[in-house]
Amino acid sequence: MPLLHPAQPAPVSALARTCTPPRPGRGIRLDEFVATAYLPYHQLHKRSWQVDERIARQHLSPFFGARRIADIRTAEVLAWQRRLTEKDLAPSTCNRILAVFKAICTMAVAQGALRQGGSPCQAVPPLKTPPLPDRHLSKARASRLMQVLRHSDKAEAAALRLIMLTGCRKSEILQAQWQDVRLDLRLLIVPVSKSGKPRYVALCDEAVEVLRSLPRQSGSPWLFTGHAPGKPLSDIYHFWNKLRCELGLQGVRVHDLRHTFASFLVNAGHSLYEVQQLLGHADPRTTMRYAHLDQASLLAAAETVSRCLSPEPMAKQTAAPLPEAGARLPHASAGHAPQQETEEKIRPQNSSRQARYTASKAGPFILARTGRGSTRPQGKKKALPNTTARSTGRGQ
Repeated sequence: MPLLHPAQPAPVSALARTCTPPRPGRGIRLDEFVATAYLPYHQLHKRSWQVDERIARQHLSPFFGARRIADIRTAEVLAWQRRLTEKDLAPSTCNRILAVFKAICTMAVAQGALRQGGSPCQAVPPLKTPPLPDRHLSKARASRLMQVLRHSDKAEAAALRLIMLTGCRKSEILQAQWQDVRLDLRLLIVPVSKSGKPRYVALCDEAVEVLRSLPRQSGSPWLFTGHAPGKPLSDIYHFWNKLRCELGLQGVRVHDLRHTFASFLVNAGHSLYEVQQLLGHADPRTTMRYAHLDQASLLAAAETVSRCLSPEPMAKQTAAPLPEAGARLPHASAGHAPQQETEEKIRPQNSSRQARYTASKAGPFILARTGRGSTRPQGKKKALPNTTARSTGRGQ
């Protein structure tokens, strides 16, 4: 018997309508647990639950759907992961599939279908993914693309222009409704963005012109009405694929236009916080992945350091230094006014020293400092010896 024997159970979406609630214990099958426990929970807590349903139906159910969760072993999961790579799936796609499998097993542990620490996916590491290519467009290529889009009257071209001018996600533009457009405020309101919160997209002059040029169909709330009645335009891949091949932009995705929008802002000198607000990112680290500096900006930054290290003009180096605070100025030469006033301004004034000096000249009392800097008289001043006689004695 092979290690993995693909079963042919009913689709998970069909099982959700027929299966009974999970039985207590660890004898529940994977398909049954997904249909009755995992998907109902994520329908309430995860916007992309349909992606999980598709992954479970296409990649998990054929191999593990009829198996009891408690009987699945780590070696079988490793073999299944190797099968995914043989289907020419990208490593990032395989990791997303594995993440759904791990989430199912984690919930199974929480609900008692698996013992604590008994997840078969726990010891399965994700595949290493290569670094993402830098696919933002240069200014010349983006300008050429925009010029071609301006001369097209198709709805797909207008949608791409809005993506380039606003930095919105493709789904935010294709699912936008007329009630969310506020031309008086120059705003496009996204009721529920990817972060789960409303987002307010600023509209430039050309974006306003694009919106005003769109035809409004009666009975349709969408900016871009689809081919099916009552539905928005679902996808623009065929139009985009033909256009990018004609312009030599093979490999460039529609989402790369959003990266291009962010890169233009950063290279123009706008802060990452401004770019984060315009893109609607909740985490600034995501904005840093979108902001790509071009070679000209990096060279300009390097020249800044070079200018700081360059020698200064000689006129600036030979300038006379200013005197320090408290320094004594040289005596005035003959024929010039004494600099007593200037010297008094530079010399720091010490009020307590002046007070003691004045008291010693004034009378039999001296002044002593107190804790707060005030003075008080202390005792009677002792008679001082004759300084003239003392000096005369020294001279002898």
